[in-house]
Amino acid sequence: MAWRTVQLGEVLRQKRDRVRIEPGKPYKQITVRLWGKGLTLRGTCDGSEIAAESQVAVGANDFLISKIDARHGAFGLVPTGLEGAVVSNDFPCFTVREDLLDPRFLEWFSKTETFVSVCRQASVGSTNRVRLKEGRFLSFEIPLPTLNEQRAIARRLDEAQRQTQDALGLERELESEARQLLINLAHRPDLSNEGKRKAGWSETHFADVITEAAEPHMVEPDKQYPNLGIYSYAKGAFKKPPIDGAQTSAKTLYKVTAGQFIYSRLFAFEGAYTVVPDELDGSYVSNEFPAFKIDPAKATAEFLAAYFSSPKVWSDLAHGSLGLGSRRQRINQKHLLNQELLLPPLGYQQRLAAISARLNVLSDRSRREALEALIPAMLHEIFERQANKPEAVPVKSKETVIQLGAKQKTEIDTPFKEAVLVGAIVKAFHEDNGQPIGNFRLQKAVFFARRQMGESALDKDYLRKAAGPYNPKMRYSGGIKIATDKNWIKRATGKYGEGNALGDAAAEMDEWIERYQFAPAAAWVRDRFKYIRNDVWEALATIDYAMLALDHEGKRPTPEAILSYIEADDEWRPKIAKLRLTEASIQNVMVELESLFVDVGGGV
Repeated sequence: MAWRTVQLGEVLRQKRDRVRIEPGKPYKQITVRLWGKGLTLRGTCDGSEIAAESQVAVGANDFLISKIDARHGAFGLVPTGLEGAVVSNDFPCFTVREDLLDPRFLEWFSKTETFVSVCRQASVGSTNRVRLKEGRFLSFEIPLPTLNEQRAIARRLDEAQRQTQDALGLERELESEARQLLINLAHRPDLSNEGKRKAGWSETHFADVITEAAEPHMVEPDKQYPNLGIYSYAKGAFKKPPIDGAQTSAKTLYKVTAGQFIYSRLFAFEGAYTVVPDELDGSYVSNEFPAFKIDPAKATAEFLAAYFSSPKVWSDLAHGSLGLGSRRQRINQKHLLNQELLLPPLGYQQRLAAISARLNVLSDRSRREALEALIPAMLHEIFERQANKPEAVPVKSKETVIQLGAKQKTEIDTPFKEAVLVGAIVKAFHEDNGQPIGNFRLQKAVFFARRQMGESALDKDYLRKAAGPYNPKMRYSGGIKIATDKNWIKRATGKYGEGNALGDAAAEMDEWIERYQFAPAAAWVRDRFKYIRNDVWEALATIDYAMLALDHEGKRPTPEAILSYIEADDEWRPKIAKLRLTEASIQNVMVELESLFVDVGGGV
């Protein structure tokens, strides 16, 4: 059945009635969390602590919005436990017309980009005084199915959330138990030191097991360096945005390789120890991250990882380390190397490694990431795609849901036009969550936007580089360079690291974005890729590029041919292991690409 569009004012009624605040009477107050995370109790205070003589009392299933932060997703449905709480004029409260709109459906719909976009467009004012205007907000139209469909969708999402949370709880429980098992195997708290010696454990120092493996590299301004970080509490390493040689103040960086033991000198006191995983091989770090080669005749990487997962080890190493205050204690290499330990026999460590491998299969991080992405993906499918199917009644207002129009055939044939597309993409991602987009994702986003607009001869611009397809001209003479020089975009640091954000002159590019009709392609890339991991972006771009190249050579792009094409290229061959490419996995990617470019004429 087609979804219809209704004005928010038809389904929401703003509460105007106020209650008198009386000294000596307790009142609950509410915190409205950002990015659709809902409402929570801030606390209870006496009426004498509230300056206003009267405020609005909220009811269960009312919808509450923060005027100041509505554009950042600060709104939510009032839960039963917060009924009767009072709010000021900065928090408009709306009753829901439950004969037209199911409150749980509204709660889920409010977590979508469409709804956040409505709040963003309804918020006006200067930079520091942007406020949501209730009348403007209520004038916007939203897509809405029948009431029965709304309830069915809400039930489906509620059940998916329950099952996801249960599954994530089991994943966390499994991870915790596996971690504790490995710690126990590495330390054997059930045995005395004498018992360990009788079992073949030997007293030694870390200096006999690991040796420093510093590999310094002078920083070159025209290069980017893959970077890693280390989670605290022995939770492993993670990929960080690359270090831009032109932006960093460091003159020397240090290359690390898979299998090396590494730690953070600054955060060692809270467990920032790990072993470099295969996927982060060749990363670069500062001198705050000493790396060590493990002697394979004496220790395994799995044993060291398990040994350093123990909070007692962190505490023992932090004792006597240098620094100003407990949170600035740096544990230097010499202090660590001089630390004593009881080392189990190599055969025992190898059995521990085998157990660790089996536990890693059971506790798979990618499975956990997939679970965490499930609800956002369902919201996108239900509200962003279903609501915009062709049979849906067209939206009358331009200020509501952004819909991708008919396929475009725009070619990026000049650096300036590329700069406009770069700016459009940075703007689209900024509108989504206010965060910068890193160079890796920006390169891929431009690639996919050009593909979506119908281009198929991208091998002339994009090179087969390690993280490619990669267009070096974008950064040094093309789109990124021009957009940066014009101050349409600028480098900035957000919660996900460094990247590209809107510059002070961003408004100047709006006319060009409109002229070239780049906004739909930029929104398309954002909406289809914002929840996808970087390695998936890379796999999709790599396979798509290989398909295009084979097609241009007059060869049929089969999974076997694509795998051979990648394997034959020295620069791309490591991708087979990095991205775990097989004929089967390539076939899956090809299916995904077909669904992505279903509306693109000339697509492979």
